[in-house]
Amino acid sequence: MLRLSLTPIALLLQVLVAYGARWGYTSSNGERHWHTHFPYCAGPMQSPVDFKTGKLIFDSSLRPIVLENYNLTGGSHLTLKNNGHSFQVVLPSAMIISGLPQRYTAAQLHIHWGSKNNPLGSEHTVDSKQYAAELHIVHYNSEKYPNVSMAFDKSDGLAVLGVFIEIGAFNPGYNNILSYLNKIPKRSNRYKIPAFDVRQLMPQRLDEYFRYDGSLTSPPCYQSVLWTVFKNPVTISQAQYDKLTASLFANQAVPLVNNFRGPLPIENRVVLASFMQGVTSRMSSKCISQRKALVRQLLVGDLDEVIESRQLPKSTYKLLSQKYTQAESKQSTSEYKSAVNRASSLKNMIQPTMAFGSLLQQKSLEIQQSTIAKNLSVSLAEAVLPKLNIKSYLSCKADLAPATIKYLMSGRPLWQKDENFHLLDPYLGSYTMHPWLLQRELED
Repeated sequence: MLRLSLTPIALLLQVLVAYGARWGYTSSNGERHWHTHFPYCAGPMQSPVDFKTGKLIFDSSLRPIVLENYNLTGGSHLTLKNNGHSFQVVLPSAMIISGLPQRYTAAQLHIHWGSKNNPLGSEHTVDSKQYAAELHIVHYNSEKYPNVSMAFDKSDGLAVLGVFIEIGAFNPGYNNILSYLNKIPKRSNRYKIPAFDVRQLMPQRLDEYFRYDGSLTSPPCYQSVLWTVFKNPVTISQAQYDKLTASLFANQAVPLVNNFRGPLPIENRVVLASFMQGVTSRMSSKCISQRKALVRQLLVGDLDEVIESRQLPKSTYKLLSQKYTQAESKQSTSEYKSAVNRASSLKNMIQPTMAFGSLLQQKSLEIQQSTIAKNLSVSLAEAVLPKLNIKSYLSCKADLAPATIKYLMSGRPLWQKDENFHLLDPYLGSYTMHPWLLQRELED
């Protein structure tokens, strides 16, 4: 029996050890059964997915992936191991990727593949096309979490680079791994291999990729991955692929082949593309700023400007007009003055701290500001975030039904044009916009 004194991570490791042998890629323990022991595997944001080129959204703010310290040559070694589901190469913490919302530190890499007779083993697909294999280089958010164990179940914990592999020309980069697979044939086998330049495993262009939010593609299927899957595949030779499919065993005499999960429904998610070729839809920063302004107006009760914006569906205008008329008729002069005084008090709290003569006063102000920030953040997160959909940013429309409008305005002040409510702006940025869209808000 597990003792209650175990930490959450220790408990998780106990669960993974207990059920690790119970999942795999065969008919008896394959992906159809994963959710029995790992409920997240039945979640709404699972990976992999099929990238449908007709539904991609071009995002001009997506920048090339920047690799730091990927060249590991110089006499060091890496651990290569067989975990029964694939091989893994443990990567050093010096390896970093940037160009994402945060900096991510490398943890490990592995490959998914098919079989010799059926060389179709990539997990992601493009317009239903499946490649022979797929490389995953796993990184964790090192700005927020101390290690991958603490990060991999957090919503912003992981970033994975995906590389499609097809059979073609010999690839010397992959031979740095494949030539040693015969050293780890059985589950739990480990072997030290010479370090190499991991950049050689990736396509030449790091500026063309698909981007979406998803999950680990194997149990426990945590929905914690920011996916970057490169558009252009790399090649390995037929002999190299044969070595990949014939060297490892999942358990005793069971060959380790077809270790891939099939594509899952995209649901309400959007796949962004960093490239324009073949992509018909484009994201505009104008839409982003318009949507942000619209939600702000709804929250502060600035209904006349919402109506004038003409961004809402026609079905909502009648409701808003009624709300606006009711608000004007009920609002007395004293109520408005009281509201202005409350807002002015908030405004005073954000005056420069240099205006205060003592450290005690400054710290007191910081505490007040922190409290207000926390209350606003919680309120916005609870009232707004569950009601918004990224698709409305991309189409420049606020797909907010009348019931949602009522919910957003419930308990909100209904006075209008109070400029002191600029205090809401930092929190609107955090809670009404997708994190990918925050980086290049002013760029079209």
